[in-house]
Amino acid sequence: MPPRPQFPRTRHLALSLGTGAATSGAEACSIPLGEAARDQAVPAAAAASKEKPGKGADKQPEPLPRMVRVDLSLPLQPGEACAAHDGTPAGGATPVRCPCSLEGLQHANESARAAARLGDAVLLEGLDRWYALGSDGAGYCASCGAALVERLRESYGEQMLPFDAIAQLKPGAGEKLPARVRPFGGLREALRLFEAVEAGKRAALAARDEGRRTRQLELLVFGRVGALSPTALLLARHLDGLVFQLPSADPLHCLLPLLAAREALGQRPAIALAPAQATDAEVRLLAALATACDCDLSLPEGASPAADAALAAHRAWLRTMKDRLRPAAPLADLVLLASPDADAFTGGEHFSTASLTAAAIARLQLQIAVALELPVEGRAPLVLAGCGGLREDQAAAARRHLAEGGDLLLVGPCAVLDEEGRSLGPLFADVKAGLNRLGTGRIWAVAPSDALPAPAALELQIGRAVRELLGRGRAQLTLTGRGSLLVRGYLDPERKLDLHLVNLDLGGGGAAPAQGMTLHLAGQIAGGGRSGYWFAPDRDKGEEGERIALNAAGFGVSTVLPRLGSSALLTIPR
Repeated sequence: MPPRPQFPRTRHLALSLGTGAATSGAEACSIPLGEAARDQAVPAAAAASKEKPGKGADKQPEPLPRMVRVDLSLPLQPGEACAAHDGTPAGGATPVRCPCSLEGLQHANESARAAARLGDAVLLEGLDRWYALGSDGAGYCASCGAALVERLRESYGEQMLPFDAIAQLKPGAGEKLPARVRPFGGLREALRLFEAVEAGKRAALAARDEGRRTRQLELLVFGRVGALSPTALLLARHLDGLVFQLPSADPLHCLLPLLAAREALGQRPAIALAPAQATDAEVRLLAALATACDCDLSLPEGASPAADAALAAHRAWLRTMKDRLRPAAPLADLVLLASPDADAFTGGEHFSTASLTAAAIARLQLQIAVALELPVEGRAPLVLAGCGGLREDQAAAARRHLAEGGDLLLVGPCAVLDEEGRSLGPLFADVKAGLNRLGTGRIWAVAPSDALPAPAALELQIGRAVRELLGRGRAQLTLTGRGSLLVRGYLDPERKLDLHLVNLDLGGGGAAPAQGMTLHLAGQIAGGGRSGYWFAPDRDKGEEGERIALNAAGFGVSTVLPRLGSSALLTIPR
């Protein structure tokens, strides 16, 4: 048999997830473990007969590199399954494997090794399914109880006798589940996060070791998760790429997951999955948004042919632009913290509030960067949204940012927890709603001790706070005109400035393209550039693009943008 093509080792990857998913323009495909095992069992003679077609026969397409996927959340034996708070199997009709089960971990690692023996790369699925069920949906089996007791003994000493910790967590007769007080609540949440991440890490290491041992290959190991969660962000450190589900077809709702995934993965592939029922217009918009956030888009199984064609057209345009889409530092007017630990201890409230905040900032045409840890480089104002479970070291970094003269936008309550989840009080005890001054730094607090207002009112308050903290003239770029555009900027100080523009009005498929929009760039990012090059899928001007002039305006430059369909790229040499 001829050797299979090498799996691409690039920052961006056009991945097909198999039957029914987009295959046009794909650079690699994904197949289940069972199908890969059947292909391996094909007799060599039958495979050899396919290698030499007769004269005049149709030329067979080149095979794509195969990523073998295996679901690690499915238990092989009843003892590996986890339980919910009421004793029923966790996951309902499809039981979920407990990451605390020693037999379950062994079988999961064996499945990962089997995939490593058959594929050009490995895709581990179901890594976050157990954690995504929540504190009530999973974590009440005997294995979870034993793990909790061991964690308690590490904290309180070996003199603590073993006991039934799970019995302390179950509600009493007639008691409402959400209202009960949870014993060792913070410690248990920390354990749940640790066990889920550790199980995925061990499976990835098992797959890599098997590839080295049996095939002398350094296999790429990807992970597939649902909606982006603390488990997914922490697992990204141990994976060569991540496939994650977008929460909806609303582009601004998807902004935070895309930026957080790119921050967690660095130079490795970040592949977002569009919703299964997304229309072709929504796929076109999400693909443009993913490109603007330096990620890739793929379709789940069962996507419509129209959605497949829309993604294939976007991938074809990206292939012509691959030499221009080089890594560069994103522009940042503000830095938003998306802490996995804070989201784990707040039950998802942190990411939910941060997503609303990111959408509000994007509507103000401000550039936002996402950080997973503090401190961060630079003096851009920090944004802490819904951080009800901030670690002590990150809280110290936030206070140090203020002490050094920095600014901070606080959205919602912000509390500090120790390593076991015990509350240490609010991050800033004396902060009131509005502008506060602490030393040489400033804090603008939005509902610091109350429930958040409605999204429309919250957006107005965030807009007022950002204008006060940034002041006039400090925004790096502004857009004026009729239309709703999202702009993501990437600056290479020695070469160029790239601006990705996405027309948010085309999500429903019925809005007209944006025309007559005026773009103004501050002098510090435009540099000495007085011309730019416009690339758009609906304006084929060749590989050199369409040249547009930049006119001096105040302390920067401005230009009237060409007609914008779904998306475009404006490159400005410096």
